[in-house]
Amino acid sequence: MFYQLLEMAKENTAEARGALMLGLADILVRGIEKRSEEELQMFGEIAVLLYTSAPKPDRIQLSRKIASELRTPINLAMTLASDDISIALPVLEKFPAFNPENLLRLAEELDDEHLQVLARRTDINTKVSDKLVRRGSKVVHRILAGNREIRLSQIALKALVRHAVQDVVLREDLALRSDLTPTVCTMLMPHVRGATQKRLQKLITGVLSKSDLDKLARLRELRKEHGAKIDQLDGKPLWDYAQASEISLNELVVLMLQDERLAHVADLLGQQARVAAGTARNAVFKGDVEQIVAIAQSAGLSTDAFSLLAKARCKHLRIPSSKAAEWISAYVAAQTGKNAGKKRRGDGAFAAKRRVRPRRDTTRRLAAI
Repeated sequence: MFYQLLEMAKENTAEARGALMLGLADILVRGIEKRSEEELQMFGEIAVLLYTSAPKPDRIQLSRKIASELRTPINLAMTLASDDISIALPVLEKFPAFNPENLLRLAEELDDEHLQVLARRTDINTKVSDKLVRRGSKVVHRILAGNREIRLSQIALKALVRHAVQDVVLREDLALRSDLTPTVCTMLMPHVRGATQKRLQKLITGVLSKSDLDKLARLRELRKEHGAKIDQLDGKPLWDYAQASEISLNELVVLMLQDERLAHVADLLGQQARVAAGTARNAVFKGDVEQIVAIAQSAGLSTDAFSLLAKARCKHLRIPSSKAAEWISAYVAAQTGKNAGKKRRGDGAFAAKRRVRPRRDTTRRLAAI
């Protein structure tokens, strides 16, 4: 065997280099548990040198040989994973020694065809999955949503919900995940029906994170300490009081919606967006979604608080909840920049106004309440 390898090394053809590479791989794999780190490193360096001129069928064969071996040199595994998908597939699917940094680098550099395979792995962490969500196609998003062996971050889940608005397959895959947070469930609710909606509702009411519980406690404290004063005030005096009491715009909106003060909430948003008196109230009650989205954005309202506003409007006017879903979808699209740079019809009066930022905002998940 060694004599044959030596003879191959003397030849300067692609076929001989490929055969030499595979011969060395056979020797390595047969006794890989006994190999020293120095031997493994040397094999990796030699294999990479031979690899560049080896025929494609030999590279495919090498990938299959070493894909499952834990002690395969990482430089060789990374080289294989970055090659043509027919070569990379076995390594991307099952090479067990990629660490989080290796996987993140692959997620940053590979094309979508490779990312589709990477998204199926069960050992990718949230940094890797976040990168896959940002760089990946619709197919990658669906694979990630259906990969129930990994945990997705709140950022990734929210991004996938935004994509799911126009993708029924992605919606179905997302709705079956066990790591959905109440906020994500609330975002997804308007876009699903039947048993799926009931399941999400159960998650919203039955699974509250520490952060959600903290926000509930915060609202209860605000209600206890400031409820009477908030009930008595309206307009600018109410906002002045909220600022002095370090109550954010979103918190104030939620407290007012809980008291069914929909018209006063509209007035408050109009005040914060600096539009003419009554403009926001007219937009809310007449259903001018483009105008109220722009006003709410200008005021600095969170997506969760806007979702509550949309639902409160449906309840107040006794109209189908599907109208709330339309409003929420429009706001999500606007917040994620899908309409960035495109001036909406009818928003010229407030589009250029300075956005008023609330002093505190602890309500990013208030739609779960």
